[in-house]
Amino acid sequence: MPSFRYIAYNNQGVKKSGLIEAEAKQKAVLLLKNKGLYPESLERIEKKEDRFLNKIWVRYFCRVSQSQRAELFFRLATLLESAIPLVEALNIVATQSRGLLKDVLLDIKDKVNEGMRFSAALETYPRIFYPIYINMIAIAERTGNLSQILFKIAHYEEEKGNLSQRLITTLIYPVFVISLGSGVVSFLLIYVVPKMQKIFASLHKELPSITRLMIKMAIFLHHYFLYLMGLILAFFLLIRLMYAYLRGFRTWIEKAFLSLSIYKKFLIARFTSVLGFQLEAGIPLIEAMMQARLVVKNSIFHKQIETAAGKIKDGTPLDLSFQQIGLFDHMFIASLNTGQKTGKLGEFVKRTAVYYERELDKLLKQLLALSEPISILILGLIVGFIVMSIMVPLFDINQLVR
Repeated sequence: MPSFRYIAYNNQGVKKSGLIEAEAKQKAVLLLKNKGLYPESLERIEKKEDRFLNKIWVRYFCRVSQSQRAELFFRLATLLESAIPLVEALNIVATQSRGLLKDVLLDIKDKVNEGMRFSAALETYPRIFYPIYINMIAIAERTGNLSQILFKIAHYEEEKGNLSQRLITTLIYPVFVISLGSGVVSFLLIYVVPKMQKIFASLHKELPSITRLMIKMAIFLHHYFLYLMGLILAFFLLIRLMYAYLRGFRTWIEKAFLSLSIYKKFLIARFTSVLGFQLEAGIPLIEAMMQARLVVKNSIFHKQIETAAGKIKDGTPLDLSFQQIGLFDHMFIASLNTGQKTGKLGEFVKRTAVYYERELDKLLKQLLALSEPISILILGLIVGFIVMSIMVPLFDINQLVR
């Protein structure tokens, strides 16, 4: 239970100080008044080790799925729409949750109960509640339409989860085929081919080139498989570290990825979706652009959006500002122009986001349709090569037996 350090006065005006335990700050005030003490100041005490553990917990473990986050916001919005106070709504949602999310919600409820703003309480869990949402909730707290904003956030999380799920579903089959094929090939090379080598050695006959090559590969993998896996892992770790700490290397990688059509479409789809979502929620354009760019993990894309925002601040027309950075196609520019003229910019941007998501879906389905036969063909050729390297000497054995 939290502890509070208080400075208070009794009925005779005598100053008192000490510690008191209570579930929340308001509860501590009531307990002091019941004792005849009237607090002048009341501060929550947090042990150093608790602060350290809390930082570690928030930094590395506080993550929930998109479906959990969408369900959380939807429940909160429904309760607030029913005129239930925020603290009580948080307590109800917390009791209906499990594990990590329950602990997080109870902590947020305590913070709000102690007088902290809801948006500020959410900000202590950046791995769960993104800055975009916190910013929108902070504005909603000032305008008084918190439940409507929470409904919008829940709906957006649900849509974003559907897009991610479609992407994962598209990649499942080729990843499964490649993984299965790699396992089969590794098994043949590491266990089957070395055993067949003993049979081939008993022939006392020169083996075909294809078989000798396969035996050398099998011997290499048999002795150095773990080293090879470690080398591959170290290589990817090195790339990761270089990407994180070498700005030039990171820029080169991001430029290379940005030149890929499917990657660029994915970034634009995410950006326009978040931008339209925020504009419909009443966030100012420049602020919405700066927040929306954060959902895209590409610093070059960030700089281009910042450039467009700067041009808009300087008085350049909206559509021309986006046209000059060269990231977006004519359809997006036209949607901006029409949306600005009709006063429905958020609606038009969101429609464009839906279009980009559909285009991305089509492209992913085409890639999947192409990757299936290619992956099966490559796997078949590799396995066929191994089988032929084994079978050719066996044919020679059959001829000797005859």
